[in-house]
Amino acid sequence: MTPFVWSTMTQDWARAVNLLRSRRGIAAVEFALIAPFMVWLLIFTVDCTLYLFTTLQLSNAVAAGAEYALVNGQAVSPNSAGCATTTPPCLTVATLRANIKTIVQNATSPALAAPTVYYNTSSATAGDSDTIFYSCYCPNSAAAAAAQTASTCSTACADGTQPGSYVAIQASTTFTPIFPGDQWLAAGTISNTAWVRVQ
Repeated sequence: MTPFVWSTMTQDWARAVNLLRSRRGIAAVEFALIAPFMVWLLIFTVDCTLYLFTTLQLSNAVAAGAEYALVNGQAVSPNSAGCATTTPPCLTVATLRANIKTIVQNATSPALAAPTVYYNTSSATAGDSDTIFYSCYCPNSAAAAAAQTASTCSTACADGTQPGSYVAIQASTTFTPIFPGDQWLAAGTISNTAWVRVQ
């Protein structure tokens, strides 16, 4: 082999080694530039998935309570003293509310905090009365007892629907991202409300 050929081969080999080293350097620089974005994308994906899962769990729990209210709402009788003496005992408003709370709480694991359940304008603290049971109401978007307006049973509500007896179920749960620095999904409360016309 002539010295010229050997020299050319050595130079080619050196160029190949230098090129390989420079490519490794470029790859390292590219990785350093892309890695933070990829890590942030992974963090956001995990937290976003957790947020969606928590929202769906809450929605399913409220839907389970609404289904129970829809199926059993027709069986509710006034919460009067005579109700307890009937055979079989009738379903009172207080019992309906307690059952809905239990269903909503136990629909998820871990269990949710106790939801607020309104029957017409009655809440857990306001008590149930025959007047509340027999009156007709028009609901609006707010899930508060005061948001349900007493109305004449034969007069249509402002939105065109017919007044009746309504159950409002309002539940909430807290959401905490796994990565506290995730500014897109800050920790907070997720709420869900369902209205059901039972009579």
